[in-house]
Amino acid sequence: MKKTLIALALATLPVAAMAEVTLYGQIKAGYEASSTKTDGADRGPYQNGIADYGSRIGFKGYEVLPNTNGLKAIWQVESAIHLGNSDGKGDGWATRDSFIGIQSDTLGTIRAGRLSNQMNANMDAVDTWEYDNAALGLKKFTRTDARYVGIAYDSPTWAGFNFNVLYSPRDNVNHNNREDEYFENMGTGEKYSVGLNYENSGFFAKYGFDYLKNSAFKAEGYDVLSHTFYGSNKDGQVHRLEGGYDANNLFVAVGYQYAKNASSYVDAVNDIHWNSIGGTGVVGDHKLGLDNQGQEAALTVGYHFGNIFPKISYAHGWDIKVNGDKVSNTKYDQIVLGADYDFSKRTTANVQAGWLREGNGETALGHDLGKTKTTAFGVGLKHTF
Repeated sequence: MKKTLIALALATLPVAAMAEVTLYGQIKAGYEASSTKTDGADRGPYQNGIADYGSRIGFKGYEVLPNTNGLKAIWQVESAIHLGNSDGKGDGWATRDSFIGIQSDTLGTIRAGRLSNQMNANMDAVDTWEYDNAALGLKKFTRTDARYVGIAYDSPTWAGFNFNVLYSPRDNVNHNNREDEYFENMGTGEKYSVGLNYENSGFFAKYGFDYLKNSAFKAEGYDVLSHTFYGSNKDGQVHRLEGGYDANNLFVAVGYQYAKNASSYVDAVNDIHWNSIGGTGVVGDHKLGLDNQGQEAALTVGYHFGNIFPKISYAHGWDIKVNGDKVSNTKYDQIVLGADYDFSKRTTANVQAGWLREGNGETALGHDLGKTKTTAFGVGLKHTF
């Protein structure tokens, strides 16, 4: 049941002038413990603590506009909150999806503000876990989830189909350096996102596509006198497919992702490169990565036994390529096993264990950090309001 919040300052206004305002959110956190071992080294120190699973609070509302056949003005302000150590990440007001827009039941919705791309908004079926530690959920597979400052259109649903488009202009991406958008070979950084969704009788299929302008730098040589790389900028793209079945107590979801020139695939390698040329590769929200390609797949299966939902996920990532060359030790394999228990429609407990084997390396600079194996355990609680 919705909780409706009406500001006291509006109490004296005529009833017809009031718009509906809703307070909503999720509070979720738990205890996590993990241990990591790198080949050729002793097992790392045992780590444990209270972790926040992405708690948030939001306000949203609408007003039916007079003489418009049901057209609505809509708005939302959503912020991340933390029950554990935030480390400054995601703090602040309106850090999550926050926007203003116009909605029509027959024509669709237009929104402007901070908006999720298709992957972040609609493609979480494979990753059903609550977690902070990457070994306890499919954080690597969902690494291309993102929010962009821009404008979006969301279509109505026709026969189970709907679509969305999102555009983030270059000045919103390079917002800290508009006068010099080509700083450190950054180039313009506008972003485009497209999504297509289908659901019918428990079956679902979803496709997400992001186009990232000038998202990577293709190293074509090295100047020994200045100790810097030289080359050209490349555009990036991300494709993600998800499909499955969620009905009659059975849940099955499978996903595949291909990314080209997405900096999230080679963050460690990026740091080595940009430090070597005395820069950061970052202007505003625009982060320039090395030219790269990566692909991965994931599968989650579960079954509802009353209030208990046991499930298992497996994910595999193939070795990435950087500047056209395969980087050794960058593939990964992962298994997450656990269960959710619904105390009510609003409150759910989770328990799970995860095993993540991954590698990290940079062949061009002679670095090979070896494979790492992480074992983790988590138990938590979520309440939705």
